[in-house]
Amino acid sequence: MDDSARSLDIVNKFQPTPMSGPVIFIDFDNTITRGDLLDAILERFSMNDSWLEWEAAWQDGRISTRECLQRQIGNLKASRAEILAFAATVPIDPFFVPIVRKAAGAGLELIVVSDSFTALIDAVLKRNDVADLRVFANEVRFLENRVEAEFPYLDPSCPRCAHCKAQHFRALRNRETIFVGDGLSDICAANVADTVFAKDALARHLSQAGKDYRTFDTLRPVLDFLARKGY
Repeated sequence: MDDSARSLDIVNKFQPTPMSGPVIFIDFDNTITRGDLLDAILERFSMNDSWLEWEAAWQDGRISTRECLQRQIGNLKASRAEILAFAATVPIDPFFVPIVRKAAGAGLELIVVSDSFTALIDAVLKRNDVADLRVFANEVRFLENRVEAEFPYLDPSCPRCAHCKAQHFRALRNRETIFVGDGLSDICAANVADTVFAKDALARHLSQAGKDYRTFDTLRPVLDFLARKGY
């Protein structure tokens, strides 16, 4: 798919919804979940500790997110059933489901955007009875003797991200956007969102860059923000 076709495809994903008003984009690992699920999977199912070296290289900017994830996912040794069963046990933030309910009741669109993988996210959402959410994430293929990562939202104009979340914001044009995230993979999204909730590495980056953001630990401040806005 070339760049123009990819952009059109992303825009078309938003056109059928009757919703209006702000769009809430929310990261998955360590934002919806309590702790980083992907890291927990890598720790549990990796064939060796090389994933930690690749993680450090990514954090230092020596390899891209795509290269890091390709190596890490390719180093897993487990079946689809084992990985998804493990994923489904991860605890989620206690305020996430109330946010989903508030957004649905107010006619607001809530979209999960993640550098993790759709299969893992779906397992967690299904376990918590919120399986009908829209999700934009990377994909994983479980083959006979290996696991492979795929990147349907790779943006050639972004050299760092495997899934540059900012592209989904650009597709919305005149809609107000709210973003909630925690990590280095959330920087591009935070740079284009109208309102940003940040913690951990993302908050540190935004502070150093002198950019405005709202802090959170649990998702309670996001729920309170929506209530103050009258939703």
